[in-house]
Amino acid sequence: MMRVLSTRVLTPAQRALLASDEVHFEEYDALATDYLAADLHADDEALCLFTSQHAVHACFPQGKPGERMLNCCCVGAKTAALLQGLGHRVLEVQDSARLLADVIIKNYSGRSFIFFCGDRRLETLPRRLQRAGIRLEERVVYHTTLINKKFDLHFDAVLLFSPSGVESFTSANDLSESAAVCIGPTTAKAARKHTEQIIIAPFPTVEAVVTAAGNLLNSTYDR
Repeated sequence: MMRVLSTRVLTPAQRALLASDEVHFEEYDALATDYLAADLHADDEALCLFTSQHAVHACFPQGKPGERMLNCCCVGAKTAALLQGLGHRVLEVQDSARLLADVIIKNYSGRSFIFFCGDRRLETLPRRLQRAGIRLEERVVYHTTLINKKFDLHFDAVLLFSPSGVESFTSANDLSESAAVCIGPTTAKAARKHTEQIIIAPFPTVEAVVTAAGNLLNSTYDR
C-alpha cells in the first residue's frame, strides 16, 4: 500500500482523484493564513499584481468586489478566475512569477504596479521588475504561519504546494525517503534540498498535483 500525505487539506473532488484501495491517505494544512485589512487605493494608471488566491481573498473579503474595477496581472488560472468573477479586468495571466515578470517587462515597462502579497512572498517577481526599472509598490495583505506537525508514519509521497509548505513539513519531518510531488518548479527547488525524488505537476494546480501522485501510484503497482 502506498502512503500519501497532502500538506494541504483537499476538497472532496480533489481527494477523489486519488481514491484507491492501494492508498493510505492523510492530509493537513501545513500553513495557516491570516488576512489583513487591505489598502486598495491606487491611481488609475497603476496595475495590480496578484500571485496567489490568498491575496485576492484578503483584498476582497466575503466576495465583495470593492469600489472600482482593477486592472490586474496575475499568476495562476484560478487566481485570474477569482478576479474576473469579482468584476476585475485581468490583462495578463501566467503560470509562474518568472513568466509573468517577463511579460510585464516586455509589454508594460512604462507602467507602475502594486503588488498585493503575503509576508513570505518570494523575491522572483519584485526582483526581476525592480532590476528592469519598473515602478513597484508592495502591500502585504496576509501573514503565513508554518504549522510544525510531526508524523510518525513514513510517506511514500508528499504533496507540496509552495516553498513555505516544504519548509513547514521538513521542520518536523524527514523527506529524504519520500517522493516530493510539487505544484511547480519553485516548490521543487525547495524540495530538492531534502529529497532527490522530485515530481513536478504538469500544471500549477492542486488537481494536477493529486493526479501526478495518482500516476506515481499506477506506475508503482503496474510494475
